[in-house]
Amino acid sequence: MSLYKGPIRICLSSGRPAISPQLLFARSPSVWRIWRRYSHDSTSSLPPIELYDVAIVGGGPVGCALAGTLSSMQAFEGMRIALIDPGRLSVTRQWKPPLDVYLSRTLQITARNKRFLEKCGIWARCYTDRVQPCNRAVVTDALGHGTVDLAASGTTRPVLPEESVAYMIETKNFVSGLLQSIHNTDTNIDLFERVKVVEIDGGSDRANNETANTTADRGSLAPSLPVISLSCKRRLRARLLIGADGVNSCVRKYAGIGTYGTEYSQFGLVATLCLEDLNSTAYQRFLPTGPIAMLPFPGGFANLVWSLDQNLVQLLKTVPKGAFASLANAAFRLPAYEMEYLYGLARTGVSESEIIAEVKWRLEVFDRSRPIQPSSRLFPPTIAATSPRSRISFPLRMRMVDSLIANRVALVGDAGHVMHPLAGQGLNMGLEDVQCLVDILEHAVLTGEDIGARSVLSRYNKQRYVRNLAMQGIVDKTWHIFGASIPPVAAVRSQVMNWLDMVPAAKRLLVENVMA
Repeated sequence: MSLYKGPIRICLSSGRPAISPQLLFARSPSVWRIWRRYSHDSTSSLPPIELYDVAIVGGGPVGCALAGTLSSMQAFEGMRIALIDPGRLSVTRQWKPPLDVYLSRTLQITARNKRFLEKCGIWARCYTDRVQPCNRAVVTDALGHGTVDLAASGTTRPVLPEESVAYMIETKNFVSGLLQSIHNTDTNIDLFERVKVVEIDGGSDRANNETANTTADRGSLAPSLPVISLSCKRRLRARLLIGADGVNSCVRKYAGIGTYGTEYSQFGLVATLCLEDLNSTAYQRFLPTGPIAMLPFPGGFANLVWSLDQNLVQLLKTVPKGAFASLANAAFRLPAYEMEYLYGLARTGVSESEIIAEVKWRLEVFDRSRPIQPSSRLFPPTIAATSPRSRISFPLRMRMVDSLIANRVALVGDAGHVMHPLAGQGLNMGLEDVQCLVDILEHAVLTGEDIGARSVLSRYNKQRYVRNLAMQGIVDKTWHIFGASIPPVAAVRSQVMNWLDMVPAAKRLLVENVMA
């Protein structure tokens, strides 16, 4: 028993003064606040837990595609689905495209995935007039002079009259269409935007009872359903937690799924280009410093994806726009040793006009030495300019996981696999994850199975894990093979490319499995 008088507390049992917590922590306010927070039963102040059937963490292209697909299917009517993302999803949904420029973050979608999106009613929500169909890709090697010309006409499965083998679309255009589909559908998907995941807990008996009390479903709840604590002071419990939150996935970390892979010590540099001619062909050239690719857009625009070492990325991000356009033109045409000279020239700090004049002279010499017939053109149209503030860089890496599933957890997209963008298959693999997972969940619902049970999720892991691993391995080996500058290696790979270009059956297989 004690009497309080200011900060001094008198202990009646001993008669000696005792120091109160206020006085003890007077010189450390932060410690005092922590003591106040945890000195009482904090669980009584926690918000109630809301039960969801599916919680999707990550509102990027793959997460939104998964939510949009679930909302379009009759089997999932009546289920509660949550989509959680720290971004401003409502602003992205209402995005209005600019009239005179394209955004530099671009996606390549295969015909197979486009048909899937059309079936779900998602594709029509995008601004399809800003989508560029692509039926041809030209791949060249700067060191060994190998060439492969891939065209849709070489496919065994006839392409529909209105369909191409691949489609180029801006990332924001695609995500906006997905969010429009979710918004305009009579669905029970709850969007949690501008919200971060604070903590994911494996659950406890007390939390299970709280959920049962709030949902009147006490008898059907299984233990250890994950609880997601959000920064908006809400808590969600999910029968199935899906991580679509990218390479640094908090869902994957919660599930304890290990990752491994490699850092390429390179960056991807993207930019929006304005071309001198209209174009619908994709071009890619392998340089010793990394591949460079041009992806077509309507109206004479294009997207540039250039893999470079860090010092070159910093150089090319800071050179003037005109000099950058000239260097990009040179990278698609000139030999590797001439590009090294031009990089060195740019490092000396010469003026923009001097870089442009040097590149122009070298390209004129190159054109005179190798005349090209228009019908067999292997080089892209000349770049006239780059859009202002469109140059963006990002690190390149490969990441694989030990498994795509854990207890009531599934990973899709970059949360489960990250790869080099040289083949443009990152998003397509994520969309294939979505299709596979949705099919398995639909079958589980129709047969009365628990959608979060390991027996259900293991089917998803069995179907997708090996395929993802195989595609990652192919892309990684391609990067290493074309990154080698040893003359014998360059000669062999060029011979293989030229042989492939002369064998229609081999090209047909490549087009159907990569482009289409």
